[in-house]
Amino acid sequence: TMSGEEELAATEEVEGGEEGEEGADGEEDPELLAMQKELEKAERQKAELDKLNKMQGGGAGGKDAGAAAAESAERDAKSIFIGNVDFAASVEEVQEIFADCGEINAITIPVDKFTGQAKGFAYLEFADKSSVLAALEKNNVLLRDRPIKVINKRTNVPAWQLHPSRGRGRGR
Repeated sequence: TMSGEEELAATEEVEGGEEGEEGADGEEDPELLAMQKELEKAERQKAELDKLNKMQGGGAGGKDAGAAAAESAERDAKSIFIGNVDFAASVEEVQEIFADCGEINAITIPVDKFTGQAKGFAYLEFADKSSVLAALEKNNVLLRDRPIKVINKRTNVPAWQLHPSRGRGRGR
């Protein structure tokens, strides 16, 4: 155990040591300040990203996933699949055929990512569902001397969602 005078002397030595350390840290101050500035900048960026994620609904919650699925199903209800599209057909040619069916929001002709060649089908999204019925009547219309196949666009459902109870493995 220390007496009161010994504790006071020990405290003065520690304080004196801290002052000496601060003097040594005076040389590293610019580095320390730079690191603190970088930390503050990173924290601000993280806060901005969190804010953006909240605005975009970037959570993995069930409500967001359900809303996205409902939006996808709604979009698919206003869309058609066009098969047997000529590889050289353009978006403008497809648009000419379906222009009298209603307002078109988007036309997509998927291409092979390696060769850049069209895959031979297209998707067309209308502004409203009633246009889909008019477009379905365009089945077997010729596009570049090829009869196109027009059907409702199906909603893509992964196989694991179709059969959620099916397990993997041999059941041992």
